[in-house]
Amino acid sequence: MNDSVDDDPRSRRRRARRAASTADILDAAERVFSEDGLREGSLRRIAELSGYSTAAIYKFFDSKQHLVTETLNRRADEYLTEVKKAATSGGTPLERLHLIVDAASAYFSAQKKFSALVRQVQGGAAILGPVLAAFADNVYGRYGQAMELMTDLVREGQQSNEIRTGDPRALAHLASVLTNEFVLADLPLTREEFHAVFDGTLRAPPSDANSVRSETLPAATPARNPPASPADSFVAN
Repeated sequence: MNDSVDDDPRSRRRRARRAASTADILDAAERVFSEDGLREGSLRRIAELSGYSTAAIYKFFDSKQHLVTETLNRRADEYLTEVKKAATSGGTPLERLHLIVDAASAYFSAQKKFSALVRQVQGGAAILGPVLAAFADNVYGRYGQAMELMTDLVREGQQSNEIRTGDPRALAHLASVLTNEFVLADLPLTREEFHAVFDGTLRAPPSDANSVRSETLPAATPARNPPASPADSFVAN
């Protein structure tokens, strides 16, 4: 039985060291970009915080644009995992959409530096489109997966007459926009108030004036703060 050269102990240690180094650089980049902005955040400060030289950073990332993209991608992967858990949990489709709201709120509340970075992107403080063109599929693909999960839930809810009629993708987009605003814009709404608005937006109107609205608000999950789709603006040097 022949082991691959790539699987020998030395190769595994090398890969582990590279993964650790990459994580250190991404941690520093997330801090710098969230504090100094995408435009002003410098590779020099990222190098200082991560303990690597600027030249060494280029061994891991092709450019500042690439570093920004991977900083977004890492958290987007984590966030997508949380969305998938909520989307595949128990409950009706609308109940699971409520759970996605709570998952988004909990995740962005816990990841405050990333939340600040996404606010910049969402608010147009950077021009992401042209600068990240080479990596756009990586960034947008992850957010697209989250949208597909929400669209599938809307479609499923329409089939059971729980969610109002309309284009499933458009309704999922509306639900995502509402969630973004609640999570990222620090709206003066309690969790219960926002869930009531969210529910009223998606729930199918009662067919009978005397019908009683069922309650879908899930058990409380702490946090108030989805990923926002990156807006089209960022200038990198």
